[in-house]
Amino acid sequence: MNFIKAFYRLFIFSSLFLCFALLFSCYKQEKTLAIITVLDNNTNDPIADANVRLFYDPSNGSNIPLIDVQKKTGDNGSASFDFSDRYQDGQAGFAVLDIEIDSVFMGVINIVEMSTTEKNIFIP
Repeated sequence: MNFIKAFYRLFIFSSLFLCFALLFSCYKQEKTLAIITVLDNNTNDPIADANVRLFYDPSNGSNIPLIDVQKKTGDNGSASFDFSDRYQDGQAGFAVLDIEIDSVFMGVINIVEMSTTEKNIFIP
């Protein structure tokens, strides 16, 4: 009889421990960020107040881009874009976006989900 009581107590305590462990080990989504730094090609100095545009233009003939965001660079030459609200759990990859600096195409950036993707752009 004492063996059964001890077994029940052990079962209850281990069940409670397991429930608390699962409750406090919840999955937390990280931020999906893209940081573009605009630098002078000759001096490597940051360029402030450059207009940075990240966009994805679909090739299906639509004139409306799916993603189109713009920001000005700060004193350090960087513009930070937060795409956390556009990322959905379970999504494989996020986006490959075109980069324009002051309305001039400067390349692409592959934004990785739940991490910070940085790219340096050199302007002549």
